[in-house]
Amino acid sequence: MKETEAFRVLGSADRQILLHELVRADEGMAEEELARRVAARRHRTSPDSLGEEDIERAHIRLAHFHFPLLRDLRIIEQNEDEVCLTESERRDQLLEAAAELDEWPYALPYSSRPRGSE
Repeated sequence: MKETEAFRVLGSADRQILLHELVRADEGMAEEELARRVAARRHRTSPDSLGEEDIERAHIRLAHFHFPLLRDLRIIEQNEDEVCLTESERRDQLLEAAAELDEWPYALPYSSRPRGSE
């Protein structure tokens, strides 16, 4: 993967959060749980504070935009409702590029920054 392609992939806050959550989990994760975590970090709140609409919107973005791109690039694999990182050189290259970013991932975990304190 070329560096420019890696940074294009990392240009989305949702994708950065998604990748970071999968790296932290170090295993596959249910789509719904990923959507909940992405929404919580995006809104800088706890997962328990989210409305169902926030989770649903995050799930739609993931399912229709981010999962297909990352699948096509062979960064993630999906089976049933579970998503996991691949064991691939492309994944490693993407994560190496991510490590070069000043603030990776874009949004800090919900416990680090209260909602509205930007």
